[in-house]
This record gives sequence, structure tokens and C-alpha cells, in this order.
Amino acid sequence: MQKKYITTAIILGLFNLSFLFSTTITLSEALELARIQNVSLALQSVDVEGAKRDVDTSWNLFIPTVSLSLSTSGRTPVFQAAQTIMGPNTASNTGLSVGLGASFTLNPAVKDQLDTYQLSYSIARLSYEQAKSEVERNVTKLFYYLLMEQQNITVQEANIALARKQYEQVKAQYELGFASEIELLSAQLAYERLYPALQQAQNQYESQLLSLKVLLGIDFDSELNVIGEIPKVVEKREVHDLNGYLQKSYSIALLDMNKTQLQQNYELNKKQALSPSLTLQGSYDISLWNEAYTNTFSDSFSYQVLVRIPLDGYLPNSRTQVGLAKIDDALKKLSYQRQQALVQLEHSIISQVKNLDMLASQQKLAMQNLELTERLYEMHTIQYESGYTSFIALQEAQNNLLSARQNLLALQYQYLSATIDLLYDLNIRDKELL
Repeated sequence: MQKKYITTAIILGLFNLSFLFSTTITLSEALELARIQNVSLALQSVDVEGAKRDVDTSWNLFIPTVSLSLSTSGRTPVFQAAQTIMGPNTASNTGLSVGLGASFTLNPAVKDQLDTYQLSYSIARLSYEQAKSEVERNVTKLFYYLLMEQQNITVQEANIALARKQYEQVKAQYELGFASEIELLSAQLAYERLYPALQQAQNQYESQLLSLKVLLGIDFDSELNVIGEIPKVVEKREVHDLNGYLQKSYSIALLDMNKTQLQQNYELNKKQALSPSLTLQGSYDISLWNEAYTNTFSDSFSYQVLVRIPLDGYLPNSRTQVGLAKIDDALKKLSYQRQQALVQLEHSIISQVKNLDMLASQQKLAMQNLELTERLYEMHTIQYESGYTSFIALQEAQNNLLSARQNLLALQYQYLSATIDLLYDLNIRDKELL
């Protein structure tokens, strides 16, 4: 465990050192940083360490119960009797004793208790892996969103620059008398009305960048830029190729482990309540003085071997039998829940795959639409410069070009987001599916 902390500290130090010289980060670097600094993962790791401690210290089940006792006794008369030749009865301290006792109980359920610790540790680790995968999913989606938003901002800035250039051209023509005031005002309006959308995109980018910093455990005032490439689109996915991953899902795996844990609890409770137990007890007592005897020191040792055979648990409808029946009912319910979860997951996967195929097809159409829109814009530009079309028609072509580019970016992000969700649901790494 100490080596783990040292390794984590070294990696964290290297990352912090790298941020001193660079504000850019790749997806792999962001994922590694999230695994180290994410607060939710740190909280989850506490449960893992606690379960690991239970496994490492499970030997303490075999430690006997040890106790040390110290006692003193005395006597005093209740009713004062008449004085005799020996004198009146007075209160006296008759003794002081010290005892050391030990007791140890052995039951067949001890092995099941050890197995329970090990299974709890496995469940804690799997829960941690599930939480880590969810953090990785959120980081990946945010990372690609920021990349897409960067492109969107670049497209809008280029569109504003083009609109400004057109406005300056129309303004120059207006001053020479070759353009009307309507064309001038239209060009100015088309130029200025683009700024609110750009500001909104920039604000959205900064907001999502703050969300990424939260996931990465980075200060809000730290400079951070994301760099990377957008993965290519897989145009067609086969559902039967993905069915083999259903059993890898964290939700299904956790249900299986919870079922195993219930089965262990059933056996543990059954053996504790119905199996015989062996108890070994021993004690050593020392009496330091006793006024009733002439000696001032005495000691004694006693032991007991006890075999306990419970009988009430075998009675019909006893508390033991009812408790075991409740656990058995929970096992049946968990089996049905697993069956239901598997069907729902398979249905969800089929729907997600169909949605991905649809988004891939829409992307293909959007790319074709973008190519046509670019050609139409070029043709409108040539015709406008030649005087064969109006400036309003050119503006409409330019707006259509902007919409086509933004539509393609939106479809690309929807496809990536849906793909990442599919990877998370099936516990598939990027290299296996992207």
C-alpha cells in the first residue's frame, strides 16, 4: 500500500510539473490525470482499502477473547450483636484477587466468514472499476465536446471574418455609388448578428471546460487547452458481434457478485445457527490475601471444554428458518433481476447500435450536403461579383454554408457521445470498437 501511495505521488508530481510548462492536454493525459486526482474515485478507493484491510486482518477471527479481572470483597455485620469475649463484630476486608481468562469458540462458519471478506473486497474493487469507467466516460465525452466546440468557434469566427469582408466590400461599393443603402444595411446586419451566437459558443466552451477541470481535479484558474483528433465513423455495426460483451457489463457482473454474496451469507447464517460449536475456556486466578485464612497467597487454574449443539433452529417456522427463507427469497429476486437486467441491456444495445447506424448515415448525408453547399456558395460568390445575383442571395448561401458545417459537427458529436455510452454499457475499451 505504501508503494502505491509513493507511485501515485510521483505520477501526480510529474503531471503538476508538466502543467507548469504546458497548458495543453491530450485525451490520454486527461484520463490518466482523472484516475489520479478525481475526488469521487478517491472516495471510492477508501472503500477498497477498507475491504482490503478486512482481508489482510481476517486472521483475527482466530484470536481468543482475553480478559483481565480485579476484584475485592469484604464483609460487615447488618445487625449489631452483643459483645462476646472475642469482642464486637467489625467490618473487614477479606481479600483481593486477580484473574486472567481466555475463551475461544470454533464454528464451521469460520471458513465462510473468511470467504465473505474476500468477496467483499472483490465487490469493492469492481465498484471502483465501474466508478473509474464512468469518470473516464464523462472525461472522454467532455473532451470530444470541447474539440467539437473549438471547431464550431473556428467556423463561426471564419464566417464573421467573411461577413466583415463582405460588409467592407459593400461599403466601398456604396461609397462609389455601385451599391444601394439597403445592401449596405443588410451587409452590416448580417455581420453584426453573428456575434451573439459566437459569444454563446465561447461561453458554453468555457463552462464545459470548467466541468472538465472538476473531473480532472484542476484549479479553476489554471490554463487548460485540449488537443486531439476526432475518431473516424464506423458506418455499420453488427449486433451479434456485440452480444459477447453483455457478460462484461459492470451492472451484470455486480449482480452476479451480489448473488454470490447472498449465497455466502445464506451458508454463513445456516452454519452459525445450526452447526455445533466448540468453546474452549480457561482462567487463572490469584488471591493476594484473605483474612479468613492463615495464608496470604493462593492461586487456581480452571478450564472448560464446551460443545454447543443448537436445536431451536431445526424447529419449523423458527426465527432461524424464517431468516434463511428471507435470504432464499432475496436470491430468487436477484436471479429475476439479473435476467431482467440482461434483457434490458440487450434491448438497449440493439437500440444504441441502430441509433449509431442512423447517425453514421446522417453524417454521410451531411458531408455530401456540405460539399454541395460549398459549391453553391462559390457559385453565388462568382455571380454576385459578376452582378448576376443579389447580395441577399449571397447572404443566404453563406448562412446555409454555416448551418451545414455546424450540422455536421453536431452529428459528429452525437455519434461520438452515443459510441462512448455504448462502450461504457458493455465495458469495452476504445481500441476494441472505435
